[in-house]
Amino acid sequence: MRLAVELANTVHARQGELRDELQTPAQLAAWLDQVGPLLTVPVAGRSPRSVSRSDLASARDLRDAIRAVAAATSTGQAPDRASIERLNAAVRVAPRWQELSPDARSTATRHGAAGVPGALAEVAADAIDLLSAGRVGACAAPGCVLLFVRDRPNREWCGNACGNRARVARHHDRHKQPAPQHDRD
Repeated sequence: MRLAVELANTVHARQGELRDELQTPAQLAAWLDQVGPLLTVPVAGRSPRSVSRSDLASARDLRDAIRAVAAATSTGQAPDRASIERLNAAVRVAPRWQELSPDARSTATRHGAAGVPGALAEVAADAIDLLSAGRVGACAAPGCVLLFVRDRPNREWCGNACGNRARVARHHDRHKQPAPQHDRD
C-alpha cells in the first residue's frame, strides 16, 4: 500500500457515479487514521477537531495533482506544469532528513513539521517517488477511475475485478452479432 495511491483513490466510481471520500475534515481525519501506520510523521490527535478546513483543502489539492500527473504519465503524455508545481509545493512544507539511530544500525526519517501538513508532505514525497519512476498507472477498465502501483510493465487494471470486467467487455465486443438488416423492397 502506497500513500500517494491511497490518497488518489479517495475518489472512486461506484455504480457509475464518482464518489469523493474526502468531503469533510472528519473524513480526512479518518483517512489519516487508516494510513497512520504508513506515516513516519507524527499526526497526534487526529480527531476531526484537529483537522482544519485548510488541511482538507490541501489534501484535496494534493490528491487532484497526483491524479492529474498520473493520468498524463500513464498515457505517455506530459503532465501540466501546474500539477507538477502543486506536488512540489506540497513536499516542500516539511523538510525531511535521515538520522542515525543511537545503535548506529538503522536510520529514521525526521520531519520539520508534524500534524496534517507533515503527513501530506510525506504523501507528496511518495507521489514524487512513484511518479518519477513511472510506477503509477490509471486503471484501463471501463468506468474505473482508480490508480495503482505498476508492479509489472504490462499491468492494465487496479485489481482482478476490473481486469475481469474489461476482458468480458472485450470478449462481448468481439463476439457480438451485428444487428440484422431488413430489406424494404
